Amino acid sequence: MGCSAAAVSATTKNEDFAHCLDGRLVTTFSLYFYSLREGADPDRLRTDVEDLGMNVDGDRVGFPEDRVSRALALAERATGVHLSSMRYAEPALIGPTDHLDPYR
Repeated sequence: MGCSAAAVSATTKNEDFAHCLDGRLVTTFSLYFYSLREGADPDRLRTDVEDLGMNVDGDRVGFPEDRVSRALALAERATGVHLSSMRYAEPALIGPTDHLDPYR
């Protein structure tokens, strides 16, 4: 396995997961609609998604309250990088970041 990256995005409008491997999008899906996943290998993480109790087939009523935590656990499994709660419990960086570029 080469370079692996995962992203979990949670806003007031959407909650999404994406996993890339060697610069290629492997799978991406909304935490509300796993059945609408896309990517080069959209089922690669299906076993992990099922193990984590995410709504795989959309046949459950409602959604888990802790779906972002489950998505973070999926990101850990997909990349092999342990995410301690100290890292993701901090306030998120929001707003423009162009001014933070040290090479401008």
